[in-house]
Amino acid sequence: MKKFLSMVMAAAMVVSLVPATAFAASGDVKATAKVVDAANFPVDGIKADEDTLAEKGKYPELQLTLTTSDIAYKGATVEFTVTLDNAKFEDSFGNADVYLSDTFTGVSVAAEKTDDEDENEAKVTLTIAEGSKIDRGTVLGIALNKVTMDKVSKGKTATVSVDSDDATITNGDDLVFASIEASSIKASVKDTVDVATEEIATLKDVKIETGVGDFDDFVSKTGKDELKLKLNSGFEFVVTDDSSDDSKDTKIEGVLIKDGQNDIVVDGDEIIIPVSALDSKLNQDTWTIKNLGVEAVSAKTDAVATVRVYLTGCDTVSVEVAKVVDYAVSMTVDEDEDVPVIYSGVDVENTGITDDSDHMSLEVTLKETFPGAWNNSKDFTLELPEGVYVADYMKPNDGVDASNDGDKGPADVDSWFVEAYDEGDYTSFTFKRRTWDETVPQKDDEIEINFSLQLVADPNFEGDVVLKLTGDAVEEQEVTIAKFVKPFVVEAQQNDMQIDYRNTEIPTSVVIKEAEAGLWDKGLEFRLGLDKISFDDEGKITVDDKSGLEIKDNEIKTTDKNLDNDQLYFLIDSRSDDEAATVTISGMELYMQRSLPAGAYDLDVYSPTMLWAKDVEKADGYLAQPVLGFKDKTDAKKAEGTYTKYEKDIEDINDDFYDNTAKAGFVNIITAGREDTDSFTTKVVVPVGESYLISGENKVEIPVPAYINAAGYTMLPLRAVAVALGINENNVLWDQSSRTATVMYGSKIINMTLGQKVVYVNGAMIPATAAVEITNDRMFLGLRDLGTALGVTDITWDGATKTATLNGNK
Repeated sequence: MKKFLSMVMAAAMVVSLVPATAFAASGDVKATAKVVDAANFPVDGIKADEDTLAEKGKYPELQLTLTTSDIAYKGATVEFTVTLDNAKFEDSFGNADVYLSDTFTGVSVAAEKTDDEDENEAKVTLTIAEGSKIDRGTVLGIALNKVTMDKVSKGKTATVSVDSDDATITNGDDLVFASIEASSIKASVKDTVDVATEEIATLKDVKIETGVGDFDDFVSKTGKDELKLKLNSGFEFVVTDDSSDDSKDTKIEGVLIKDGQNDIVVDGDEIIIPVSALDSKLNQDTWTIKNLGVEAVSAKTDAVATVRVYLTGCDTVSVEVAKVVDYAVSMTVDEDEDVPVIYSGVDVENTGITDDSDHMSLEVTLKETFPGAWNNSKDFTLELPEGVYVADYMKPNDGVDASNDGDKGPADVDSWFVEAYDEGDYTSFTFKRRTWDETVPQKDDEIEINFSLQLVADPNFEGDVVLKLTGDAVEEQEVTIAKFVKPFVVEAQQNDMQIDYRNTEIPTSVVIKEAEAGLWDKGLEFRLGLDKISFDDEGKITVDDKSGLEIKDNEIKTTDKNLDNDQLYFLIDSRSDDEAATVTISGMELYMQRSLPAGAYDLDVYSPTMLWAKDVEKADGYLAQPVLGFKDKTDAKKAEGTYTKYEKDIEDINDDFYDNTAKAGFVNIITAGREDTDSFTTKVVVPVGESYLISGENKVEIPVPAYINAAGYTMLPLRAVAVALGINENNVLWDQSSRTATVMYGSKIINMTLGQKVVYVNGAMIPATAAVEITNDRMFLGLRDLGTALGVTDITWDGATKTATLNGNK
């Protein structure tokens, strides 16, 4: 027994040493089947039992992709049976019609028809010699072009199936490799054209295409078949036979369309072309008609010209080719072009940032709908959005006479644009009347002007640049030519503050975020400033720990440039890496003059490195505004008449010329200085019955809501409203023994006692409309009485929503 077990184990060990591929029996072979280049024919496009697919120029193929691993070291023969349905193999089908996608030593493939009497079956044999192999993914191709179809009526298909006793086939049943479809055509044009009543427009290449096969698959060559074009009512065809320039002739595939020639008929709204005239073009699947004109003989504005196309044996198709318009000028851009994205607040050289855009807009096209549409006796204007300026432009074409002297040279167009730019005050183009010659209807070509604008924008401009065409000479139109984005975004919130003279700390931070990683270049300077308020201490600056951006000296500093108010600034020392940077400035302190009036003070955040005025000192104190054709901003005085001059210090220019506001009302002084203690500006909204009030931009929870008492008076919580207006909570006092509340702010002391209908301000008695009440341990004062006590005169009451508003109009 032990001897027997030893023999079994030894045999097992021998087997385990044999490579698995050596046992790749034919049943282990796997393949996936598919058909490529399936053939489609129109009805009567192929004859049953007569035309082979190859004779009709069709070459479908059955492909078997081997999906098993390498086969096989010991040699193998794999047979595949290929069976056709509604088709049969020709006798010539054989070895030449099968192949392997790669060449392998000792591997061959052969094919032959079987003896099946229907001749719809063939055998394909794959032979692998011992020691040879085939790689996984190898394709066995079987051509299906030497076959004929049995039935060729509409809707019939020919399919192929593949089977094997030696292999597993996936998707091997009833794969369609040929089909019969209904004869059909379709018609199209590159684009519809505009035409005016009693005017002629040339269509943009009318194309007639077959739905399946070539034209010769379903039309005869006897002259009985015909192609007919028919226009709808109000329109007629116009064909051209120009003896001096045959490129302007109306032709279909090089065949002149002329009444009476080649038996062609041109009769108003109808054109008939015998197919025999296109005999040499029948092997195509597309016919193109060039220079075909359409006249709107009686069609009215907004009518659409439609061409119906008939071809013998096919259904009728239609295509819209033209629309009737008034005399007009159109403004367009190429809708397939991406709108360029430009950074705002940056000069055309992108100083301070790493962006390489050229600041150019999309190309704009101004064009007459037809000659004579553009009335030269009226002005027209190209207008840009506020905050966007033209620095330069790509020269337009010479399709218009700007000098009115008959010479249409490009220099004249340049001067026309420069003059129009000056008239537009440097932000738009105003073209004066009679500065160009009108075209002559039905003689000249339409006026067409193509140009691009080089643009810059204020730091706070963001969004699409919409160019507007206006004027009595044209219909108002708009196109989007560019988009501006900010190179940085500032996040800040309003701070309601009382005047505290020196070292008044701003309780919130300012966050500056980079638009994209690596955008801010080394040396870029940022500034933060407040109108009429100086920064007293720089605070702290921090950078996120992911971007890799570094700040010079890792600190923010106070400017020493003798500004009206001291600003903060910092410099970029190294660019960010893979992530956009986030810079946070916190702990900033203010120097607040006690004479400052209550109200909102805006925060400006900008980069003088980026702005166009950076070279202003070299221009003798004048701002060289970006203008048409400028080359050197330092040469302002030499370019007399092309620059706007600002006789101001460089420090004032940015504030006056640019909008740098990053947060309106960043500092909101809610009580005035000691010289004016009667002013609150914070808007406070108190809804009756709600456990909150709104103070400025903030929602504040309150323990006891406002209510309407039994006498019909609106009662407001004293402490909550006083604090919301800006009075320090420590200055609202309560004396339990006398049941008296005291409010102190500025130079005022206000007293009120529970149950009394009187309020004392600095000892002076002021009658109240409602007695002071206590509800849930909170003192309440009537709406108007509270306003009188605190000096708030702007008080409104909305009975519909039961809401009281203080300072709603400030």
